[in-house]
Amino acid sequence: MLLLGGFAATAWLASLHESATTDEPVSLFSAWACTQLHDFRCDPENPPLWKYYVGIGMRDDDWKTQLQSPRWRQMLEDSHAQGPLASEALYSTPGVDADTLLRGGRARMILLGVVLGAMIGWWAWRVAGPLAAMVATAFFCLDPNFLAHTPLIKNDVAVTLAFLWLMAMAWLVGERATFFRLALLALALAATVMTKFSGVLAIPILGVLLLLRSVLPAPWSIGPCNARTRRGRMAAAATIFLCSLLVTWGLTWACYDFRFAPTNDPRESFDLHRQLETCAAHERLAQSDDPFNVPSQVVQEFVRDWKPPASVRLLLAANSHRLLPQSCVSGLLGVFAWSRGRVAFLCGESSVVGWWRYFPLAMTFKTPLATLLGVAISLILFAVQKPLLNSAGGWTLAVAAIPPLLYFSYAMSSRVDVGIRHIFPVYPFLFILLGAAASLAHARFGKSAAVIAAVLVLALAIETYSAFPNYIPFFNFAAGGSRGGLRLLSESNIDWGQDLPDLARWQRQNPDRQIYLCYWGSADPRYYGIHYMNLQASDAPTDQVVPRRPSPVYVFSAVALTQPGFRKLYKPLLDSFQNHQPVSILDGSLYIYSQGQ
Repeated sequence: MLLLGGFAATAWLASLHESATTDEPVSLFSAWACTQLHDFRCDPENPPLWKYYVGIGMRDDDWKTQLQSPRWRQMLEDSHAQGPLASEALYSTPGVDADTLLRGGRARMILLGVVLGAMIGWWAWRVAGPLAAMVATAFFCLDPNFLAHTPLIKNDVAVTLAFLWLMAMAWLVGERATFFRLALLALALAATVMTKFSGVLAIPILGVLLLLRSVLPAPWSIGPCNARTRRGRMAAAATIFLCSLLVTWGLTWACYDFRFAPTNDPRESFDLHRQLETCAAHERLAQSDDPFNVPSQVVQEFVRDWKPPASVRLLLAANSHRLLPQSCVSGLLGVFAWSRGRVAFLCGESSVVGWWRYFPLAMTFKTPLATLLGVAISLILFAVQKPLLNSAGGWTLAVAAIPPLLYFSYAMSSRVDVGIRHIFPVYPFLFILLGAAASLAHARFGKSAAVIAAVLVLALAIETYSAFPNYIPFFNFAAGGSRGGLRLLSESNIDWGQDLPDLARWQRQNPDRQIYLCYWGSADPRYYGIHYMNLQASDAPTDQVVPRRPSPVYVFSAVALTQPGFRKLYKPLLDSFQNHQPVSILDGSLYIYSQGQ
């Protein structure tokens, strides 16, 4: 409890230093639309279950003035309209305090992080006792990546919680399948899928685990029966899997109010044809040897002749026969489009199809050194000691190892290489591994093992708290810290548009400098009292009152310094800065240059 309390306090205090990240305004506005209007047109790429939770406490009239905006209707045809509308709603609606709404949502998200930490400790305790629970919980509570992302109004930590809950229920069902456990298993699967669409991967993972349990020789207690034969266990596994799918399908409809249309008007619908064109365009860019310089005419010709793959045709059939809510189909199509190709950055290179090594390297750069060393020691310990496993131990080991390995393998093969947050569901299993290894080592080596575990936790605390409060751009000491991150990774690994309050403080301390801003994010710099001149392609709105000052400085978001489009646009200006050190680097995400220095 002390560890979890410290985690919550640290995450909360760190979040107070941050403006809204790129996705948070859309998440907030979408949560309000879901809970107050039962309208699902905004942000269909993220399912609504976690939005209902985020929307707790929002008022019905918070953003109703935005419903008159042309962008509100335009969202059904073009998802790009949702970002500007959400930012305008958060920062320009009379009577709405952006920071108050953000902090309310972030406080609710921190509670989910605390529940996640408690579940990690509970599972480690069940597997290896109280020492394992303490160590596993400590490594979670002191992890800078979870401290960074837990408060954010985004579903990465929420889906991690749902996935861990699902795997825990699969483990308990594999031990003894009571009706209560089976019901919770089905609910956990539905929660995982309806929290983030990447949670669909949990369906085949659950199928693999149930199949494995059916072939294990140990009898399987299922309700009042005891499946002793392999055929009986396989029949039971298939029944459990199908029933879980049916419950997931039913709760999917429940999350969308048992309504096919995305809005309360049954005549309104998404422009799926336009989404198919987007899928095709992403596919064409991914196939090119030079995806950043493909002529638009070539893309248009490919889009016209594109034949959707089987997965897309299946979604279209589900839409035609109304087997799924259209908002769900639209969201899955959006996820498919991004999975075909998305700009990624790794160690100075850019790509739209990603690299198989992206997530292994991202984990190496952004996981604290103490955690990496602890995982290495744990794997060596288990390999050397080779603990004897009975059938129950074998099942526990399978559930602890197979889900993270399958999830990580899928992530390595995907093309969505934009942030370590996408593999958060892997980390709880590493923390449980660390706890189990500490318990095993203590049982066999005594106090020396406890001393080593304590030293690792202390080293982790030092590395984590030395980075406070800037946890989004955290990189471990070996990777060079937050200032070394720019040459390694980009986007939510380092810059998610979160550091406008620090830029405001810098401007107050340097009132004679004229800011020329290239900002990547969704927050409004004017809300924090920043005055600036926008550079081309900056996401910031135009500043209406810009006092003229001498000594210009150029402020670039880290993403602008890593993405090919920005670098091509600003090449002459950036080339002029090559021989100069930045005037200042704000928390690893905002780089300030002056041509005169």
